[in-house]
Amino acid sequence: MGIVKRILLVSHCILNNASKVELDEAGLAEEYRLRSELMNLIIEKNIQMIQLPCPEFIMYGSQRWGHVKNQFQHPFYKEQCRKLLDSVLMQVQEYTQHPETFSVMGIVSVEGSPNCGYHRTCEGPWKGEIGSDEKRIRDIQSSVKSTDKPGVYMEILGEELHNRQLTVPIMTMEEAVELLTKL
Repeated sequence: MGIVKRILLVSHCILNNASKVELDEAGLAEEYRLRSELMNLIIEKNIQMIQLPCPEFIMYGSQRWGHVKNQFQHPFYKEQCRKLLDSVLMQVQEYTQHPETFSVMGIVSVEGSPNCGYHRTCEGPWKGEIGSDEKRIRDIQSSVKSTDKPGVYMEILGEELHNRQLTVPIMTMEEAVELLTKL
């Protein structure tokens, strides 16, 4: 019996933060610290990675504005997410069929993301043209809230895991760091 290869699936921007919406980098200091700690542990513990495709980047590109979960909760977007996940989940199915060789340890989310957040996402009635009306801009900004819910992509991923009878935990970067530290 050989060594079991341990595998983590990671949200796209964990490996490629160039795919993220442009925003104040100072606000991402904690996320970057966690990402660095996670990546160091992945290398140290010889964990293999599968990078999830980023539906936001694929559908809206690098020049997109920030969005909230509500804007992604429509049938076309959800169907595109399912299509993007299909080949990834076939890989997971293959790996899980051979537990003597592979261990799929989990899927790592990015908290706060409207798509890849797992325990926390951002929601709000953000819609329409922003324009230059300062009151409207303030109203839009104040309507966006952090909520203790998964993002759209993680919801769909959870549904698809269930539909395919795959038992793979979804976890935050912080939870992944805790898991890998115990190895």
